[in-house]
Amino acid sequence: MANKVKITVKKVSELKPDEKREWKRDYLKRKLERKTEHNNRVRDRLANLRRTLRKATETKDNAKANATLKEMYSALDKAAKVGVIHKSTAARRKSRYSAQVKAIAA
Repeated sequence: MANKVKITVKKVSELKPDEKREWKRDYLKRKLERKTEHNNRVRDRLANLRRTLRKATETKDNAKANATLKEMYSALDKAAKVGVIHKSTAARRKSRYSAQVKAIAA
């Protein structure tokens, strides 16, 4: 028969003040790492779309530029919605990118 090991896990409310502080620090550290990883993924996506849009405008590929611009709008709105970038920053970038696409169409 297997050994029965009894493990007791204390609730946060049952911890001593020092233990509670340590638990909270660890919790906040893990939370910060998750948020940082998410923000980096969002910023990488924006950077990749920006590069794709720049290449499309340099080659004057209007169809690809319009498709990328549509994706860029969506990505910027989502990034602003979750707080990765400020909403004014998203609006400014959308304006500038649309001006670039409009310039190659003319």
